[in-house]
Amino acid sequence: MRARSGKLLLSALATGLLTALTSCGALTSVLPGTPARTVPGPAAKACGFLPPFREATAEEIMAGRLTISPFKPVTVDPARDGNVDWRQDPYHHPTWRQDFQSGGWIEMLISGYLAGGPRSGAYRARAEALTRSWLKHVPVGDRDPETVICLSEGFPGQKWIDDQIAASVNYLAGHWQGPWNHGLVQDLKLMRIGCAYPATAFGGAARRWRKTADRQILSSFYDSPRLGPSVDAQGAVNEQATGYERFVYDLWRGGEPELRACGYRLPGGVRARIGKMADFLAEAGQPDGNLVQIGDTYAESSFLPPRPRLPKLPLVAVYQAGYVFGRSAWGAGGTFYSLRFGRPRQVHGHNDHLGVTYYARGRNLIVDAGHTGYEDGSYRDYIRSPEAASTFLSASGPFRASQPSSLVTDRIGRTSQYYRLADQAIGGHRTRSVYVHDGPDFALVLDQGSGERRYQQLWHLDPSLTARAAGGGSATASAPAVPSRGVPATLLHLLRVPVPGGGAPGAVRVVKGQKNPYQGWVSRQALQRTPAPVVIMNGDGTGAGLSTAMLTLIAATAPGTPVSATAKRHGRDYDVRVRAGTVTTTVSLPCRGPQDAAAC
Repeated sequence: MRARSGKLLLSALATGLLTALTSCGALTSVLPGTPARTVPGPAAKACGFLPPFREATAEEIMAGRLTISPFKPVTVDPARDGNVDWRQDPYHHPTWRQDFQSGGWIEMLISGYLAGGPRSGAYRARAEALTRSWLKHVPVGDRDPETVICLSEGFPGQKWIDDQIAASVNYLAGHWQGPWNHGLVQDLKLMRIGCAYPATAFGGAARRWRKTADRQILSSFYDSPRLGPSVDAQGAVNEQATGYERFVYDLWRGGEPELRACGYRLPGGVRARIGKMADFLAEAGQPDGNLVQIGDTYAESSFLPPRPRLPKLPLVAVYQAGYVFGRSAWGAGGTFYSLRFGRPRQVHGHNDHLGVTYYARGRNLIVDAGHTGYEDGSYRDYIRSPEAASTFLSASGPFRASQPSSLVTDRIGRTSQYYRLADQAIGGHRTRSVYVHDGPDFALVLDQGSGERRYQQLWHLDPSLTARAAGGGSATASAPAVPSRGVPATLLHLLRVPVPGGGAPGAVRVVKGQKNPYQGWVSRQALQRTPAPVVIMNGDGTGAGLSTAMLTLIAATAPGTPVSATAKRHGRDYDVRVRAGTVTTTVSLPCRGPQDAAAC
């Protein structure tokens, strides 16, 4: 099924649309053992491709049933006559509803007809009945104009469908969704359709479609007051999700050659931004080859080939769009971490500012709660909430989602890095200082806030970990070895380190699989919800400013390795002494930054 411009599943969308964007010319659809029918002409070129004919899928549609992955089959045509209720929405899910109403699934019957064979006439007759019903009952704004064109290949020269093409494409041209992936999908479709037909076709509309697409594409790279540029100078998309970085990059890999073939070349600066997207995806890739899950992102590979030359990229990358990605080495080994800051949530982003992820010893350890699709409801609200990120929150006051966060300081060395992030999303202020050390591998996270009575650090753990609260407001989590993958057994230490002026460590608890309200879940794929431990560390605001300072050591070691830490005040800094195994490291963390309202 071809990709649509609505809220679709990324894997199907990227694969389908990338194939469409790299296909043109006449359609040839082959059923083994039968002669192929070739349909030349602009409609075939504008369509791009029809789905490869699969007899089982076609027969399922002929039986009145429809499967839209990952959902179970639904009877959509009970009388098997094409008289479909196009308002049905059995799963109350925007992905299913949009794919159903787009009509693209009818194209399988056209593929069957063009393949020939004894059932070709029946496929065409049912496709006509379904298409007529679709055109009658589905508003033009909910149709995919490429579907209209692709279906017309089964009925060449017939006015009942040919007359619908211009209206559908004109609607697409007149309702641009803006500088993000939906708008880009629209523009690439407009360009493909406009270039497939002679410029004078449809009363000159074909030329107008091309120019409209070109103008909108170029405008998307300039700063939008609401969303910012679709792709910034560092190659980061404005959708606040690593999965959509890959999706948009995949679109451009197919779309840019198609624009050139139509006589529209992107400016050098725009091409440079697109090229830098490959570097972003490499930096956002964990050692296991998957993208770090940030925003609406499933667990998926960071790349379709070709890959950039990784050794030439820095081990640590800071993106002004609101990301830090760091690692100890390129390749399958070593550690990886990410941090989030930047503009308030938009498009496919989550309220995850100051959030941390951490990967070490061959596995995910501290994670984001992930992405499960676009169904409305309390679980979707949870996944996008700050409670679903490994961040620092108020437990007594509101979260101000409209507040941006900033990266105040970054000091990047070969074996250690230090960052300070700040915003006013809770209380009077909150800051998070993160120190990452390689050899031994550990991280220190210092959270400071003011103006709230109670605070929380949330540490979302991978579902493979088993967590338990320990003494002193700390916790540990263990995971067994995975010999088949060469992954050793691991003990994750989340050690609360008392700091002068920070108050006594509060209670710590582990939540897993809670439903009211949702907490302790991780989603890696569409419709998937996996119970996973979240460690909640508590702290109280003290003094007149109700301030707090919560320092946590994060260290992943072999089971049985001793880990400890102590902190003392030294001028305006905290001197933190970390022992991991037989190695002791002393770290100086700034106690007070220029944006802090509360003294340490």
